[in-house]
Amino acid sequence: MASIQKRKNKNGTSHWRAVVRLKGYPTVCNHFDRKQEAEDWAQEVERQIKIGQFKFDRVNTHRTFADLVQRYISDGTLEHLRAQRDAIRHMNYWKERLSGYALVHVTPELLSKERQRLIDMPTLKGKKRTSATVNRYIAALSSCLTYACRRLRWIDENPCFNLIKLKESKGRDRILSEDEASRLINSCRESSNPYLYCIVLMAITTGMRQGEILQLRWDQIDFKNQLAHLKETKNGRPRSVPLVDEVIEELKQLHEAKDLHKQLVFASKTAFGEIDIKKPWQAALARAGIINLRFHDIRHSFATLAARQGASNLELATAMGHRTLQMLQRYTHLEADLVRKYSEGITKNLNVGAMNEQRA
Repeated sequence: MASIQKRKNKNGTSHWRAVVRLKGYPTVCNHFDRKQEAEDWAQEVERQIKIGQFKFDRVNTHRTFADLVQRYISDGTLEHLRAQRDAIRHMNYWKERLSGYALVHVTPELLSKERQRLIDMPTLKGKKRTSATVNRYIAALSSCLTYACRRLRWIDENPCFNLIKLKESKGRDRILSEDEASRLINSCRESSNPYLYCIVLMAITTGMRQGEILQLRWDQIDFKNQLAHLKETKNGRPRSVPLVDEVIEELKQLHEAKDLHKQLVFASKTAFGEIDIKKPWQAALARAGIINLRFHDIRHSFATLAARQGASNLELATAMGHRTLQMLQRYTHLEADLVRKYSEGITKNLNVGAMNEQRA
């Protein structure tokens, strides 16, 4: 018995799903743009099944997960994702795990087992994955399978939809005190790494993400107006971040000594690409006597320090590039002045200017 159902696509258009179910035979599905095409196909498939001519082994089983990933990547789908590098890493993992499977065999039961494996198996560093990390892996896989379902129509439905999202723990609330921030800045100034002081000072006084800072190029630095123009941000919207005098002075010194062949502000000395600050960062924390602090905690600390100076939630969201407030886009013209106001206030409270005078 055949059934024809109308389905909505993500872009607002519709397609028709044809399902042929006959007792004693596997269910056969297909998708069409027009209802008449779906009805004609279903009628022909039903006829072939009844007379023993339908080739079940040729329906969908020739499409493998490896085929899907190749098409998914070649279509440029990942290029439009905000966290492109993470998405690529996640898809490489799934390709390794599922490449030998036909798409029809990528079932909710299989994915449930694979998710449990992610939970149980430690990472290469020997650490256990958090629920949030596992959810990100599943989200990347789900995006790929949704593409197979809605764009390619290689599968009838996304098997990830049957997986209930793991409950994630509350985010960290580690905040730097003003004393810790001052000690950290002093410690970073003593680092043998020529970039660390400027990077951390920029993070503390602007709330910029580590990735945003490390990916900065010289053509994004506006020395005249003391701005860093961020083209690619996590929320997908560009923004301009005002830089305090102390950061500008550090950047000018780096600019004078820059490698003319490299565009990154904080360029690696031995390769073309971003630097790795893990070791100097950990060493700076140890010198400052600061424990249990991640670089991203500085961003939260900026928000807290600015809030103590009277910044509202709306002002903070604007300054830090969040899109969590519905009315935020109406206030984008406030962005530069707001960040500069609170950045200068934080710099004054931490007495960074006096530290630099002593350094000179």
